Amino acid sequence: MAGTLSKYSFINAKLRARISKILPDKVFSQLAKAPALDEAIAVLRETPFASLEGIYSETGDIKQAELEILKNEIDLYRNIREHLHKDSVGLVDALLHQFEIDNLKNAIRIFFAWKNEKQSIDTSLHYLLYDRIINDIPIDIIANADNFDEIAGVCEGTPYCQIIKKYSHTVESESSLFRMEIAFDHFYYNNLISSINELARRDRTIAIRLVGVEIDLQNINWIIRLKNFYNLPLDAVLATIVPGGFNLDRNVIDELYKTQNVAFILKGFVNSKYPELSALLSSQAPDSTSRLVLIRRMLQEIIKYEVQRILSGYPFTVGIILAYFILKRDELTKIRMILNAKQYGISRERVEGMI
Repeated sequence: MAGTLSKYSFINAKLRARISKILPDKVFSQLAKAPALDEAIAVLRETPFASLEGIYSETGDIKQAELEILKNEIDLYRNIREHLHKDSVGLVDALLHQFEIDNLKNAIRIFFAWKNEKQSIDTSLHYLLYDRIINDIPIDIIANADNFDEIAGVCEGTPYCQIIKKYSHTVESESSLFRMEIAFDHFYYNNLISSINELARRDRTIAIRLVGVEIDLQNINWIIRLKNFYNLPLDAVLATIVPGGFNLDRNVIDELYKTQNVAFILKGFVNSKYPELSALLSSQAPDSTSRLVLIRRMLQEIIKYEVQRILSGYPFTVGIILAYFILKRDELTKIRMILNAKQYGISRERVEGMI
C-alpha cells in the first residue's frame, strides 16, 4: 500500500492552494448588505462566481444561476477525483451520491406534487440535473411517471430501486415522502461509512471523526425540527437517526427530544465535547426561531473547529480532501442562501444572521 506522503503530497498542495481562494467573510458581508438581488450578484463579479451574473442577466431566473452553482460543485468533486490516489477514489464516489440522491428526491417530489396535488410541473423540470452523476437514472421519466412502480422500474440496477419499492406504499398511505426520503439519507450515510471502512487505519480514524460529527449534527438538526415542526413521537424520531455518529449517544438524543430547553442540553454537550466552543451558547435566544438560528450557528462552528483541527494537523491524510469539500460546500451554501434571501426581499439583518 502506498505511503501517506506519496498518496497525498500532490493533492495536499493543490487543495491548500484552492482553500486559500475560498471567499473570505468580508465578501459574504458585502453580499448580505447588498440592497437587492442585482447588487448582490454584482458583488460576485470579481470572484470565481462571475458567470452567475451572465446567467441571471440572460434568464432573469436566479434558480438557473443556482443550478449552475450545483453543476460546478459536482464538477469540483470529479476534478479532485482525477488527482487522487486510487485508495481515496471510493470515498469521493460515495460523497458524490449526495448530489444524485438530492436530484432523485427532487424528481420524485415533482412527480408526487403532480399526482397528489395536481401542481404544474413544467417550470420545476428546468431545475433538475439530467446528466449522469453516478448511476444512469432517467430523471425526466421519473418526474413524469404515472406511479411508483414505473419509477422503481427505471431505477432497476441502482441502489434506489429497493428503497422506492419498500416505501412506495407508505408514501401513498401517509401522503408523505418523509419516510422514503429518510431511507435515501440512511443509504447515503451507510454507503459513505462503508467506503470509509475501506481506507487505511489513519485515514479511517480521521474520516470517521469528521463524517461522524456531520452525522451528529444532522441528527441534532432532525431531532429539533421533527419535534418543533412535526411533533413526531420519540419512536418515530429515533427511526430517522442515522447510525455512525461520533459523539451523540442515546441519552443525549432522549434529552434533546424531551427537554423544553434544547439550548441548555446542547450547551452541556458542547462543554463536554468541545470546551473550546463553550461560549457559543452563552447568549439567550428569546423565541424558537432565534433558538434554531443559534443552534445552527453552533453546529456550523463545530464543523469549522473539526476542519481547522485537520488543516493544522499532519497534512498527508484523507482529511485534507474532506476538509476542502466541507469548506467549499459551506461557501456555495452561503451564496445560494444569500441570493435566495435577496430574491424574496428578506431583510439585511436576517440575512446577516443566516451567515
